[in-house]
Amino acid sequence: MRVLLMSDGWNFDGLVEDVLVKSSEVTACCGDDLTFPDTSKVENPKDPKYEISKEFLENFEEDLNEYDIGYVNGIDDLFLHDYSFDFKSAIVISHEMPQEILDAGAGIEAQDLNNDLYENFGELTYSISDYLRENGYETFVAHPREEKINFSKLAERANMGFIGKSGLLISPKFGPRQKISAILVNIENLPITETNEHSWIKEYCKTCNSCIRKCPEKALSYLDNEVQFNENICIGCSQGCTECIKACPFYKRGYDKVHEIFKKISEKREKKNKTN
Repeated sequence: MRVLLMSDGWNFDGLVEDVLVKSSEVTACCGDDLTFPDTSKVENPKDPKYEISKEFLENFEEDLNEYDIGYVNGIDDLFLHDYSFDFKSAIVISHEMPQEILDAGAGIEAQDLNNDLYENFGELTYSISDYLRENGYETFVAHPREEKINFSKLAERANMGFIGKSGLLISPKFGPRQKISAILVNIENLPITETNEHSWIKEYCKTCNSCIRKCPEKALSYLDNEVQFNENICIGCSQGCTECIKACPFYKRGYDKVHEIFKKISEKREKKNKTN
C-alpha cells in the first residue's frame, strides 16, 4: 500500500495491514458485523495546544491535497445515537471513491472494494490524527464507517459542498462520489467559513429525481413533498450499491458543468419573470 509522507518528514505508515490495535474497535454502520480497529500510535498530549498557525494549516492542506479538507466549529448537534464528546470542532476529510467500486455494481465484489476503502481511509485518518497529536493537539477520530456523527451535514457545514436529494454530500472536488471521515479537535482558531457557497445545489436538486428513479431498492421516495430515505432497505453499505451516485448529473457531468447549466436556467427564468 502507498505510504504518505508529509513535508516535515512525518511518515503516514498507517496504511499497512499489520497495524497494532491499541484500543476499542469501531463498529460499522448499517447493522453489519464488521469492525475496524483503532490504529492510533500516538497518545493524546497531556497539555494540548488550542491554537494552530496559518503556516501549519497551509502545509497540512498542501500535503493532503489529493483529499478535500474542511473545518467546523460547533458540532454538538451533529452527533448521532446520543453520543457526546468533549470536542467542539472538527477537521473534515473526504476521500474520492475509486471508479472500480462504481463499475463493479452492487454485490460481493463492490462490497469488498468498499470495505477495503473504509479500512484504508480509516487507517489514514488515524495516521493524520497521530500527526496532529505529535504536534501537540488533542484529537478523537470519527471513523468513516461508524455512526457517531452525521458526516454529510458535518462536511456541508464545513462548506465542502451541499447535501443533494440522495442525502449524499455533493462537492466541487468529488461530486457525490466520496467517503467522509473527521478528526474531532478543540482548536479554537480554525479557518471557519460562515456561509456555504454551494447552497444552489439544493435548488438544482429540486428539478432532478435521477437518484430516486434509479434506486433499485426504492430506499429513496417522496412523502409530503419531502425526500424520505429508508436506511433499512438501502444496500449501499451492505452490497456496495452506487446507483444513486452513477445516476447523479454531478457524477456524469461534473460540478462545474452542472453549475453552468443551473446558472443559465436561472438567468432565463429570471428574465421570464421580469417580462411577465
